Amino acid sequence: MFTRPGLNLLNKRVFAQQQRGFKQSSMVMNQIFGTPASGVYSNIPFKVKTKYVPFRLAYWGILTTFFFFPFLTSGWQMYKAGDFDKKEE
Repeated sequence: MFTRPGLNLLNKRVFAQQQRGFKQSSMVMNQIFGTPASGVYSNIPFKVKTKYVPFRLAYWGILTTFFFFPFLTSGWQMYKAGDFDKKEE
C-alpha cells in the first residue's frame, strides 16, 4: 500500500507533467512583439498630439467636408441643369 506522503509525491509528479508552462510562452511573445506602450493616448490607433496638423483641426475639417459634400454636389448638378437661371415671366 502507498502511504500518504508517497501518494502526495506521486500526485505532484503527475500534476507537474500535466501542467502547461505559460511563463515561457509569454516571455517568447514579449521578445517578438515587445512590451505594450503605457500612458495617456497609447491605446488608440492614431496620434492625437502631433506637431504637423492638430487633431481637432483635422477632425472638424473632415466632419465639415463630409457634411457639406452632398449639398455642394447637388447644387453643382442643379447649376449644370440650369435651375439657377433667372426666368423671365
